[in-house]
Amino acid sequence: MAKSNIMKTGVISPNQQAENMLNDYKKKVGEVVLVAITPRTTIELPAHLSPAEREVRIEVYKKLHNSKI
Repeated sequence: MAKSNIMKTGVISPNQQAENMLNDYKKKVGEVVLVAITPRTTIELPAHLSPAEREVRIEVYKKLHNSKI
C-alpha cells in the first residue's frame, strides 16, 4: 500500500505556537532594550521604562535567579 501525503491544515506544532505567542507579546510590548546582567546573561526590558524602573526590574531578576548569577 502506498502512503498518502495528506497534510493536515490548521495544525500548529507546540514550538510554532510558542514562537507565535512570543511574537504577539513582543508586538504588544513594543520596543525593547537588551540589558546585560552578566557576560552570559542578557534580558529584554521594555524601552519605555525609566532608568529607575529598569534598575528595580534588574534587582528583582537577580533576586529570583540568585543561584545562577
